[in-house]
Amino acid sequence: MTEEQGAPLDIKFQQRFSKNLISNVVYFVLNVIIGLALVPFFLDTLGEAAYGLVPLATSLTSYVTILLDSINSSVSRYLAIDLQRGNLTHANETFNTALFGIMGIILLIVPVALVIAYYVPSFFDVGSETNLTVFILFSLIFGSLLIRTGSSNFMVILFAYNRLDLRNYVNIVNIASQLLIVLVLFMIGGPSLIYVGSSYFIAACLSLILAVILSKKISPDLHISFSKVTQKKFKEIGGMTSWVVFGQFGYLLRTQVALFIINILFGVTAETQYSLVLMWSTLLISIASLITNLFTPQSYSYRANDNKIGLTNFVSVSTKLTGLIMALPIALVCILSPQLFTLWVGPEYIFLTPLVWINLIPLMFKIQASCIVPIYMAYTKVKLPVILSIIAGCLNVVLAVILSSVFNLGLSGIAYATMFVLILYEGIFTPIYNAYIINAPCITFIKSMIPGMGNLIILSVCGVLFTKIILIDSIFLLILSICVISITYLILILKIEINDTEKRMIRSCLPKKISNHLPSWLL
Repeated sequence: MTEEQGAPLDIKFQQRFSKNLISNVVYFVLNVIIGLALVPFFLDTLGEAAYGLVPLATSLTSYVTILLDSINSSVSRYLAIDLQRGNLTHANETFNTALFGIMGIILLIVPVALVIAYYVPSFFDVGSETNLTVFILFSLIFGSLLIRTGSSNFMVILFAYNRLDLRNYVNIVNIASQLLIVLVLFMIGGPSLIYVGSSYFIAACLSLILAVILSKKISPDLHISFSKVTQKKFKEIGGMTSWVVFGQFGYLLRTQVALFIINILFGVTAETQYSLVLMWSTLLISIASLITNLFTPQSYSYRANDNKIGLTNFVSVSTKLTGLIMALPIALVCILSPQLFTLWVGPEYIFLTPLVWINLIPLMFKIQASCIVPIYMAYTKVKLPVILSIIAGCLNVVLAVILSSVFNLGLSGIAYATMFVLILYEGIFTPIYNAYIINAPCITFIKSMIPGMGNLIILSVCGVLFTKIILIDSIFLLILSICVISITYLILILKIEINDTEKRMIRSCLPKKISNHLPSWLL
């Protein structure tokens, strides 16, 4: 077999679904445990004001790396389709053009990142921390994100082969080593923001090494070679990347700008408080990604075969099922947020409960939209989404400032602005535009989103009534309530809202040991 005539890649969606899902769950559980545990740990050791600089740093650095993330998004699309069509020559050209291109961009961004880190104390409230400490913290976190972005070139290979389990191993090494390193450094030298930044940086280096090793093992036919860099591929990837960059910028304006506005208008303490609310959003998006990330390689596979009917049916079903599943955890966090805040960071943060509702209910649109957006990426129809993304992001900034300061809504104004923009862009535009791309009726994917949102509203109302009847004042009652609500809900949707075709699809994706023992009346 020649390089020109490689065999088409079979991503083995159903065969690998179980392994990918299990590894997703393992990574998610570790991520949740470590992420939630570190917040009270940092609050106790560093203090509320100092800890607020950590989420501020990660939010700010995300703006610097939007170009790098956009390149990887573009490469994912081209490399996956090249491999699935069996064209190893084009795959090597795509991989090397992106790899060397992103390495050059990283070298250009390093001095820019250092300048931004140096001037952070001039623009933001940094509390009592010294300028040097803040500079080192931001520089190390900048560096870690740049390294992680470089490693994602190799992670793209694992994505193209639908080896999401191996991608998760790399991510697990990153978060686990980050935890161990920060604990060791705190034990040796005491609490310090510099040690927090160091843990990010060292963990990123370890994950890069593992990503290179695994990608070489899974795809020995892809070689690092500067001679494989082509001008044609550079223009091809660069053309799409330039649009995706602006789209990412718009996305960050819609989702990450809140902490900056709050820091400037209300100070670092208010920013820390709001970051606790955003932690729940991040958590739920992570839960959703356990499922939605599994669907993207299959969507690209349908595109590689130009199967629009199969793609429409697949995306419709995946959107509906994702919505039905995610309605449960979103509703539970909203309903039980006072108890969760009390157990997590203390009863003094219960006042943030209304912000949880405002942030999380419309999150359903974003989660379901993540099942749909691979369509316009696969067909490279990115211009209109990018333009509207930037407009939506600017609208979010304007509304956030007006509602929070002019109308004196405070932190709630920030949340209402994000909610309004999210509904417009993710809930209305995204499903309609993607349906248009594949010549499906414009309401095709909107219909798939309705069951999830409807169940979320019904479940939230019933849950609130449940808490009015039963006082949940202990961990035992909290766990019992979650179990009762969850079991009741899951049985109802399996019996009422999921049809036989969807049940067969679910069964085919489960491990055989589990699917063989599930009673037919349940699934």
